[in-house]
Amino acid sequence: MISLALPTGSLERRALELFAAAGLDVRRPFERSYRGTIEYAGTAQVAFYKPREIPLVVQNGSFDVGLTGADWVEETGAEVEVVESFDYSRNTERPWRLVLAVPADHPATSVADLADGVRVATEYPNIGRRFFQDAGRRAEVVVSYGATEAKIPELADVMVDVVETGHSLRQNNLRVIETIRTCGAQLIANPAAYADERRRAVIGKVARLLRGAWVGPANVLLTVRAPAECLPQVTSAMPGRSWRAGAELGDENMVVLQGVLPSRDVPETIDVLLSAGAVNVTETGIGILATNATRP
Repeated sequence: MISLALPTGSLERRALELFAAAGLDVRRPFERSYRGTIEYAGTAQVAFYKPREIPLVVQNGSFDVGLTGADWVEETGAEVEVVESFDYSRNTERPWRLVLAVPADHPATSVADLADGVRVATEYPNIGRRFFQDAGRRAEVVVSYGATEAKIPELADVMVDVVETGHSLRQNNLRVIETIRTCGAQLIANPAAYADERRRAVIGKVARLLRGAWVGPANVLLTVRAPAECLPQVTSAMPGRSWRAGAELGDENMVVLQGVLPSRDVPETIDVLLSAGAVNVTETGIGILATNATRP
């Protein structure tokens, strides 16, 4: 049995969808219950916490595993094991960004243009302070507990906060001048739990199931047939996560390669592979029906 902390708020829906896609449905007595179970490897106990709290409750051993944002792992400085990372955000298959933003009419184009003593509103005081220190700027950090855009101009001059699409910034007449870091969801584990052989095995299985579920919508499997004499050129055109599947049955001069790549890169990659000498490329959406592309 392992215990698991899942996020409330903006990450909750995506977390539940990811676990359900992995066959790890979270069962709760009521929709808004903060306790639940997952019937896997025994019964995993689940509780819901704010993302900022999860690194700390995993670090102190209250939970074996947690799913939270990389920004909160960094902000809290929690000593945890990062088991797996998922670069999705609330509404997209891309990571979110932690940014420095200023009013739209502010003359600054980078942190270097801000004066010493600038007031910075943020939910990430530790990350914010380090960022300004590294930039050689003295800043007065104003801790925000949400609606950070509203702190400008009365309480702060600029803000450090997360953005996904930037829509909220534009609506509040703000613009980004620096991206501090990109952030995705992270599956983290308590170091003692991860060091325990039995619990580590279960945690590893959960991580693999989640990784498989997340890879599916955003990536495809390419199966490539090519003449052996074209192998060097075709191999160089394969995506980074690739392997040689072997020779084709009944024709040792025809080799088969496979690789996984993001869906957005498929058209260009197929063109390059066919130009390199591949005679057939089969695109298989993971969990979806296959389509075909063949060199004329």
